[in-house]
This record gives sequence, structure tokens and C-alpha cells, in this order.
Amino acid sequence: MMTRRLAALVLGSQAPVVVFAAVGARALAASSDDPAVAGLHLGLGLALAGLCVVAAGLTRWRVGLLVGWLAQLATFAYAVVVPMMVVVGVIFGGLWLVAVIQGAAADRLTVARSAHAVPGDGLGR
Repeated sequence: MMTRRLAALVLGSQAPVVVFAAVGARALAASSDDPAVAGLHLGLGLALAGLCVVAAGLTRWRVGLLVGWLAQLATFAYAVVVPMMVVVGVIFGGLWLVAVIQGAAADRLTVARSAHAVPGDGLGR
């Protein structure tokens, strides 16, 4: 349960950062390339941000974590268009990894604590 909450938090935080990067990529491309390339940069970034939002919503199910991993890989792939996305990919990829690993550890602790809780001690649910 905690894994899914942390994963959704990371993906939900990643989406606006990707949108801002897409807008920046569009502006840079518009000033130096043709408008079609600028639109492509914006479209790819918005698609990636949309993938992050969809993955955050899907984290209730196991498929959401798989889509989240795909979003992290796509963030690194977007670095071909916006080179600074490598930094974003490292930061959010690291947060994603911590969310998955530490969230799973917290889930195991919660299950263990619930299994050993004595009724009426305030620790059980």
C-alpha cells in the first residue's frame, strides 16, 4: 500500500516538471528550428507527462508500477530531444527507485506489525 502511494507521489511530481521541460524545448526549437519541430518537442513532452499522470493513477494495480518504470525509461529517452532531461531522469529515477524499495519495506513492516498486534493495544486495525 505504501509502495503505491509513494510511486504515485513521484509520478505526480514528475509530470509538471516534464511539462515545463516540454515548454522550454518548444521555445528553444521555435527560436532555432522550424515550427513543426517545435510542435513535435512539445507533443512528445506532453505525451510523457500524460504517461506519468496515467501511471500515477494506475498505481492501485500492479500494472501501474510497470507503466511507472516505462515512464522513467521514457524520461531518459526524452533526453534525446531535451538533453537536460538526463538530470530530471536521474533525480526522478532515483526517487522512483527509493519509492519502490522503501515502500515495499514499509509494506512488509506494516504486515508484520499487524500480524503481531494484540487486540485493544492501539496498534492493530
